[in-house]
Amino acid sequence: MDETIHISSTVGQRLYKVKKTDSRALVFQGKKIPLVSEIKLGRSRSNDVTVDDRMVSRWHCVIQKIKDDYYIKDLNSLNGTYVNKIKVPANKYMKLKKGDVIHLGKTELTII
Repeated sequence: MDETIHISSTVGQRLYKVKKTDSRALVFQGKKIPLVSEIKLGRSRSNDVTVDDRMVSRWHCVIQKIKDDYYIKDLNSLNGTYVNKIKVPANKYMKLKKGDVIHLGKTELTII
């Protein structure tokens, strides 16, 4: 059975207009973690991503998808959250983009 959809067909034209989703991921310790609507990071095992670093707070930061973009928010961590060496203000959102490097304590994570 041929399942080819031609761009000139009605279905093809509608599919052509559908915007591709920009799938992003977080690289942590050599592993790719797909970014979803919300990811909590910290030392506590109750987080989505557990960071084994004494400089990282139990509940350190959160990455959230808001509309079509991802943002990081520091959760009043003791040592702060840094994106490209810029400190994220506590309880304020900072927009993330591909290539951004996040530092939590001595731990480095990258957005791809």
